Amino acid sequence: MADGIDLAKFKSKAKLKDRYAKQLLRLQAEGLATDSIELAVSTTAQNVAKAGASSLVIYGDPQSGKTEMMICLTARLLDEGHSTIVHLMNDSVDLLTQNLKRFKASGLAPAPRGLSELLQSSENQSPQELVVFCKKNPRDLENLIGRLKNHAKIVVIDDEADYATPNAKINQGTKTKINELVGKLIGENGHYIGVTATPARLNLNNTLENDTAKWVRFKSHSKYTGQDVFFPLNKKVSYRRTLLTQGVSALEARAALVRFLVTVAYLNSHVNGKEQNYTMLVHTSGKRQDHESDRVMIEQSVQALIDTEGDDFGVLVTQVHQAAQELYPDADADLLTEYSHFKRLSIRPPGAE
Repeated sequence: MADGIDLAKFKSKAKLKDRYAKQLLRLQAEGLATDSIELAVSTTAQNVAKAGASSLVIYGDPQSGKTEMMICLTARLLDEGHSTIVHLMNDSVDLLTQNLKRFKASGLAPAPRGLSELLQSSENQSPQELVVFCKKNPRDLENLIGRLKNHAKIVVIDDEADYATPNAKINQGTKTKINELVGKLIGENGHYIGVTATPARLNLNNTLENDTAKWVRFKSHSKYTGQDVFFPLNKKVSYRRTLLTQGVSALEARAALVRFLVTVAYLNSHVNGKEQNYTMLVHTSGKRQDHESDRVMIEQSVQALIDTEGDDFGVLVTQVHQAAQELYPDADADLLTEYSHFKRLSIRPPGAE
């Protein structure tokens, strides 16, 4: 008691709780199914609780909602007393910023911080709970390790864990810098949770001595559309599909973009009561330099459609008009072409979920 105030009561009220339940309610209020998230989070939390230190992997299909799952997992771990949680991202400022914004928008408490924000705060004001985002590069990891030297039992959640974290020098009896620093960040009593859509390398490489018996399958929700929907083995597809040759050429890729533009124009002008946004996902290879080639091709095509004085404007507009006539013969090809021309596209780099 202090001047008649029950401080113990206010301390109890100040303790954050039920954060995991609140995140589930947030998703359900948005009309999203949470069964798959609940199963993955509960299984992961149980596996983490079984050992003083542990290393495991959560794997699921691409674009299946792993970011929301990681938000809920973070909330669950905080509720269960894990006070320091580090999220590792690929070495991309854009990707880190995008994920940090999504975590903050979720209302997670404490509010997640970027590494730069953490380093700007006073070391003497170490929070009781901390959620921090860090890029996977040596300098950032070294700074983070130095700042968290007094934090015990750190939980590391490694997004796209197959990138940079595995030890590429394992057959040489040494460690790559990122692998070494991530291991140092975890320490002797921390926990490592790798999240990926491509777990094979983590298994083959035995990254950070992860225990495959504790791996968790993040099952896709009922409305998920992935390779089994687009490329079924034993049934006909219920949509228009164009199979390309091995090693996609620039002309084929541009033709795919044109078909996408015309289809969006038709849906928004003839089908949808209200204009909607659509995404074209380009993923023709597992190699980063091939993704860069795809990006350049898309950007050049979009620019050609915008630049009315450019050499390629007439060629591309003609291609759009011909595609409109072929795909939707009963529609006004001029109208679809105008829609494709005046609407603007936003291009995002690979890895931005």
